[in-house]
Amino acid sequence: MKVNSKNIFQFLIIIFFVFIFYSCVNKDKSKEINFITDSTKIGIETIDYDLGIKFNPPKEWELQPALLSKKMESNSSGNFFYQPIYLFFDKNAKAILSVGKVQSTDTAITKSTQINYYKSLLTSKYKNNNLSYVSFTKDKIHFNKINFEKENLISLKVIFLNKEDDIIQFDFSFPKDKREELITLIQASIGTIETLRK
Repeated sequence: MKVNSKNIFQFLIIIFFVFIFYSCVNKDKSKEINFITDSTKIGIETIDYDLGIKFNPPKEWELQPALLSKKMESNSSGNFFYQPIYLFFDKNAKAILSVGKVQSTDTAITKSTQINYYKSLLTSKYKNNNLSYVSFTKDKIHFNKINFEKENLISLKVIFLNKEDDIIQFDFSFPKDKREELITLIQASIGTIETLRK
């Protein structure tokens, strides 16, 4: 049987396009993660029907008045406002968790599209701050986790949509030298997040 170089070339082209198609299909799939909640690492459950979530903060992080002003994240394509509702503080580690809702001033785009713009804005803004990004799915909730460093602090933002397609943000900040001590508490807290119907 004589092998034609034209047939080989066509075969390689087909293989190439199959590979490209497969890569594109799987590119945005997030990893499904099963969290084993360690009750020794989490505090008392917080349920908030206005935010449409329930969660446990890290153990011994105390609830403080969230008298914080709105924080604005913006670029040329639009503005986002983060309104913290809860503030938890670990005075020994000097670590903070704020939990709240992110809202956009652009009402022309859908809520589910807004999260992609917001994620892009954050990753662009902090790209020079040792940024890392990962997405994962837990209990059918698609999470986006963005880590970055500023001076001696680590910021870990977890953003996701509640059942009403509102953007919810968990914002952990802590000193770099406390990372090993705090990371299991933070992961345990993230593992407790659930969405609720309002």
